[in-house]
Amino acid sequence: MRVLVVGGTGPTGPHVVRGLLTRGDDVTIFHRGSHEPPELAEVEHIHGDPHFRASIDAALGTRDFDAVVAMYGRLRQLAPALAGRCGRFVAVGGVPVYQGFFPSPGQSPLPVPVTEDHPVVRDGTGPAAGAATTEAATAMAMAAPTALAFSSRLAEAEAAVFAHHTGATVVRFPMLFGPNNPRPAEWSVVRRVRDSRPFMILPDGGGQIHTRCAAANAAAFVLAVVGAPAVAGGQVYNAGEATSWSLRDWATTIARLMGADLELVGLPREIAVEATTTLLPLAGTTATHVVVSTEKARRELGYTPAVDPLDALAALVDWYGEHPDFDPAASPSFTDRFDYAGEDALLAEYRAAAARLATVVEQRAAPPVHSMPHPQEPGKADHRGR
Repeated sequence: MRVLVVGGTGPTGPHVVRGLLTRGDDVTIFHRGSHEPPELAEVEHIHGDPHFRASIDAALGTRDFDAVVAMYGRLRQLAPALAGRCGRFVAVGGVPVYQGFFPSPGQSPLPVPVTEDHPVVRDGTGPAAGAATTEAATAMAMAAPTALAFSSRLAEAEAAVFAHHTGATVVRFPMLFGPNNPRPAEWSVVRRVRDSRPFMILPDGGGQIHTRCAAANAAAFVLAVVGAPAVAGGQVYNAGEATSWSLRDWATTIARLMGADLELVGLPREIAVEATTTLLPLAGTTATHVVVSTEKARRELGYTPAVDPLDALAALVDWYGEHPDFDPAASPSFTDRFDYAGEDALLAEYRAAAARLATVVEQRAAPPVHSMPHPQEPGKADHRGR
């Protein structure tokens, strides 16, 4: 089968390409040429910009393919450009398409977990969510209309895919982790451990749960779709690990894998502005918990993970060890400034304020009380009247 992979050089692309080659497919990758993975040197490369129709047309000419796997670029341009030129069209989208991913009045709240039949955003012009009372709240309120517009564009892109390819399939990716990720979220923990920082600030204690997916497993979802055309045609599937880490679990696991003792300090997000906007997805504008169900892909496609997610995270930590010169400047989506002086000052002020606050209002600690009665004599209530 002749397969065109649009993208193919990011965190998931090489896994998809290798899987297709293992199947015996004839693979061509179409990308901008910004990254040239050495392991894909033997695969045909077509260079062009898959974000723009003119560039797509110029790069692909009149070529057609048995299948297209669109993992990069603009689906609204790729779908019509390849209409009638491929037998199958598999597109990668994202979970921000769901209503409630960016909380806003008039949008359906995001359930836990979210399944593929949850409504997607249809109107990106909704009002900002809530009043702005702090710097962080102001930033998030200002971002709300833009965020909804982003979700709406994702929904329009999916609609374009199905409009031009009736048997198409869309795979919705969550947060990914693996080498060459455009936003290496784990670097915030890895570098602090490397720099021997004694603590790391987490907004609201780091209890936020977001589905993540190892790059190899995200690719396995795509390959499962490619391998089941009769089942997957016309369908949408979530991708993600079966279990999800909270932000605290994520940081704890990385520190443990690095053999470090890193204190994780929870501060209210209204105070921990930098931690909120750099550690949480999309600057903390999303729903508190974004947990997607992957039961549909497991049931219909027989999806099984290619790697254990903990093993994948351990391999990623090892990868950082093998790349001591890693430069996040190559990842413009990464925004952590590692302002240690600011973090030290913030924590000192917070702890001093907390100590002062504890003396302002008289409080009495409640004793621990077992919920069940403990009578001492038959037919009598216990000392609490139970």
